[in-house]
Amino acid sequence: MPPYTCAYDCVVLGSGVLGLSIADELTNRGLRVAIVARDLPEDVHSSAFASPWAGANWASFASNPAERRRDITTFRRLASLAAEHPDLVWNEGGYDGPWYKDVVYDYRVLPRASVPPGWTHAVGFTSYTLNPPRYLAHIASSLRSRGVPILRHRVSSLDEAYALLGPLSLVINATGLGSRTLLGVEDALVHPIRGQTVTVRAPAVFGCFGNKDPLPEGQQCVIIPRPGPEGHVTLGGTFLPNNYSTLPDPDAAERILRDAYRLCPQLASGSDSRSGTGPEGRTNTWKDIQIVSHNVGLRPARTGGMRLELEHRVLGQDNNGRKDEHARLVPARGQVGRGRQVGCVHAYGIGPAGYQASLGIAEEAADLAVGHLAKRESKL
Repeated sequence: MPPYTCAYDCVVLGSGVLGLSIADELTNRGLRVAIVARDLPEDVHSSAFASPWAGANWASFASNPAERRRDITTFRRLASLAAEHPDLVWNEGGYDGPWYKDVVYDYRVLPRASVPPGWTHAVGFTSYTLNPPRYLAHIASSLRSRGVPILRHRVSSLDEAYALLGPLSLVINATGLGSRTLLGVEDALVHPIRGQTVTVRAPAVFGCFGNKDPLPEGQQCVIIPRPGPEGHVTLGGTFLPNNYSTLPDPDAAERILRDAYRLCPQLASGSDSRSGTGPEGRTNTWKDIQIVSHNVGLRPARTGGMRLELEHRVLGQDNNGRKDEHARLVPARGQVGRGRQVGCVHAYGIGPAGYQASLGIAEEAADLAVGHLAKRESKL
């Protein structure tokens, strides 16, 4: 018999789209999982984590084989989710992405008549877009129905997580930006990429649009409808590394609306009609777009790409090759079990690709976790 027992096989730190997806995959594989997070899936108005604010369409910008593998896995698994839960995931038209033209559906060069005025070339394909708040709530509800607790608790150090719910041997670190300051991780490569969007009501707009022409640094132009009956569409945006501000910038909001209207004038119809005219027959402008909300989220990025790996650790010891000047800062709970050998699967730093890679990341993280626990069990 082992010298200690615990009700759970592992704890997942973080309940953003990665934390929830990994917990779901681990639960599907038969592991006993608990989730501990500062922000819970229902905190959809919190600016402290990025998941509720994402555009969440699948239009990959993966730049290496590992990223492409995760994105392809996610794309293929979204098909069944879209069929079972159309309020969460829609099949949508998309835009440029040459490496994955054989992955998505109906990739094609659009005829000139279908190209928006002001552009000379466009491509289209059928992909997926998600409703982030509903998708997070869906995964959380599914996990809770299977007995997975999702607990609000803030930890200051990684070592604390191993004693929160009993003596654990495995923790999944999906804390996103928190990994920059979490004692025991303190990854200086982690940084935010500020994204500002505008949610509007435009039920006449059903497909995604994106402008791939060079734009001024930090600017983007994307149009992403959200599944659901509200007719909401996300307009973006900004891409500002190392910017921690969560307050909307009015000038950026106006630029977003102008650029989106130029690409898709139907945004200003404000009804189920595709008419481009407003009251008294006048022509609509970007000012006729019905604004629902202004949003800012901090994408949890990492210089050099995300960290997805298993780390073997010893509780109470320096595991990062640094001097132990921060060891004295670990709270008392983190001192429990000093000297125990444990594992941590790190899964953070995905940046703006969280939704389109989430299910692929979950599979790889679960492989690492299951492998670690199996090896540990064989030694007992």
